[in-house]
Amino acid sequence: MAVRIEPARSVRENARALYGFSRGTQATLSVAQPLLGTLLADSTPPPGRLALCLLACLAGYFAVFAANDLIDARLDRERFAYLRAYQGFDIDSAGGRHPLAQGRLSRAAGGAWIAALGAVALAVGALLSWVCAALLAAAALLEAVYCGLARVTPFKFLLTGVLVAFGGCLGWFAMTSAVDRPVLWLFCLWLAAWEIGGRNIVNDWADVEEDVHLGVRTVPVVYGPRISGALTFGCLALATVAGAGMFAAAWPSHGLLGPAAMLLLSGYALIAPGLRLLRDPRPRHAMALFNRASLYPAATLGLLLSGVLTDGLLGG
Repeated sequence: MAVRIEPARSVRENARALYGFSRGTQATLSVAQPLLGTLLADSTPPPGRLALCLLACLAGYFAVFAANDLIDARLDRERFAYLRAYQGFDIDSAGGRHPLAQGRLSRAAGGAWIAALGAVALAVGALLSWVCAALLAAAALLEAVYCGLARVTPFKFLLTGVLVAFGGCLGWFAMTSAVDRPVLWLFCLWLAAWEIGGRNIVNDWADVEEDVHLGVRTVPVVYGPRISGALTFGCLALATVAGAGMFAAAWPSHGLLGPAAMLLLSGYALIAPGLRLLRDPRPRHAMALFNRASLYPAATLGLLLSGVLTDGLLGG
């Protein structure tokens, strides 16, 4: 499906708008999550299936992030009247913040972009497994429900944990149908805890000024910094423990080496900025945690790849 673009705009401007619409940097980083799932399920995945999984995930994440902006377009237009004072780097804003709400992209073009990407993701997911296609459809539905609950309940953050776990599981079920391995459940717990503590609550924390004006109900708005901090840090600690357990279950022959490396990575990416936020609960520290945590699955993928290579060299 072709995306119709206004002729007065340059290709570069429209490409940047579509990239921002899909939060391209965050979407691309998110592909590390299902790729982790593929390696946890099969340390030597078939190249063809791996390539299909990568294509389905890229299309799926670009579509889901864009769908969030399409559904929230009216709310985002209101949001621009109450921009927070904090102007530091936000990894979500690469390519421009909410280009549809700013009028840099038409609703028709945005809808066509999402439909095309969604069709590719579902078609390729179905080639991999019916479970993969079902996970993609479920993730899209959860995203729509999450957006619809913006002004209803702060507990919508629980949906994001499930949504992100579903995305990671796509990589797992692209390689195997097994559901009885402890590493799968540790992987899901790790992803859900990381998403809630490392991205969702702290991203809302950085947007408190805007959300109060808009009537958006989030944990920081409704419960304040003390409860938000405790919940955030609790989830970060849970992700740290689950990540170490995940590595121990994936490579028991490596002893404490894998879990220890994972604990060090989690300490840097999650625990250290989480403690800083607890001590000084300002938006800039919330966004600093968000930015660092956003890179955490990709760094974990690198760590996992090093474990796979080591295992191969040692003949394990």
